[in-house]
Amino acid sequence: MSITESHDIDDVELAVQQDRPLRPGRYRVSFALDRVDYSPIILDDPVPLGRQILKAAGIKDIDGHSLFVITQESDFEDVRADEEVDLRDRLAHRFIAFSTDPLYRLKLDDSRIVWGQPSIPETVLRSLARIGDDKAVFLEVRGGTDKLIEVGTQVDLTAEGVERFITAKAKTSYFFFVNGQRYETEKKKLTGAQIKAMVPGWDETHDLALEGHGDEPDRTIGDDESISLDPKHGVRRFSSVPKANFG
Repeated sequence: MSITESHDIDDVELAVQQDRPLRPGRYRVSFALDRVDYSPIILDDPVPLGRQILKAAGIKDIDGHSLFVITQESDFEDVRADEEVDLRDRLAHRFIAFSTDPLYRLKLDDSRIVWGQPSIPETVLRSLARIGDDKAVFLEVRGGTDKLIEVGTQVDLTAEGVERFITAKAKTSYFFFVNGQRYETEKKKLTGAQIKAMVPGWDETHDLALEGHGDEPDRTIGDDESISLDPKHGVRRFSSVPKANFG
């Protein structure tokens, strides 16, 4: 049994999940340094000082690090070296420290976040504020159009002032191919006429044909016929065919 699994160690996050008070003994919390790959550390005191938390994480240069506790609301609250953090309220179980300077402050919805590098990955933004894949993240542009933060990209934090980000429900997109060219839409169903309207320079002397799956034959799609683009039907592939020659 490892030290982090000893019977006299209570997991603070588990206590929160189980809605119970902490048991006497030692206490396991999560700690990250300069990034969000949290590791467990053990604290002997239910009301540790900031320096005790850093020492438990193996950090010797106490004055060279900035420590924050991440609240249930995903706010970053500064913890000074000689400041107490009461674990018994069962809300303090995620800590993050930075060894860099300057620190960059930003807001994501109602969460106040601190980061120790001049850019922050989109995936880290989601992790720090606990945002699911059902939401998209935007950089708020006052007086302009908010900028979508693309999945997997980095966001520059060096602009003057506090960067503000907001979330909104992610739009689901569906795609299909016409003559080998990929098209995307937010609509789950499109009519033949709508599909043809998306193809630049569509030849009106041609019909729209849907490629059959497996042994299914190709077939003509009428302008008023509705086609589902749900992925469960497989990738929809269309082609334009001269009216007189199809079939």
